[in-house]
Amino acid sequence: MFSRKSVKHRDIILKMAMKEVEKMLRELEKEGKDLSLMKMRKFQKTHHIDCVCPKCQLAEKKNNPRYRGLREYGFKVYVSEDDHEDIDHSSSFFSE
Repeated sequence: MFSRKSVKHRDIILKMAMKEVEKMLRELEKEGKDLSLMKMRKFQKTHHIDCVCPKCQLAEKKNNPRYRGLREYGFKVYVSEDDHEDIDHSSSFFSE
């Protein structure tokens, strides 16, 4: 139906992902969370240090963990209500 690198295909996937994120944020808001304190951070989980896949072997050979294979990547959303001092608001969505 779509070529894998099609712009239209990427747009459809992006719209679907944005709808899911919006749905989750609305659920958080219904639970009474204050979204003005929200922060998002990217995260990555790499293969185990003892992994012997080709990517991990290259990382070991070059002594650079950035070459290690990825198991998961995505983002996390943090909403804090009680620990106001633990949140750095400078990179918050709603910082002024």
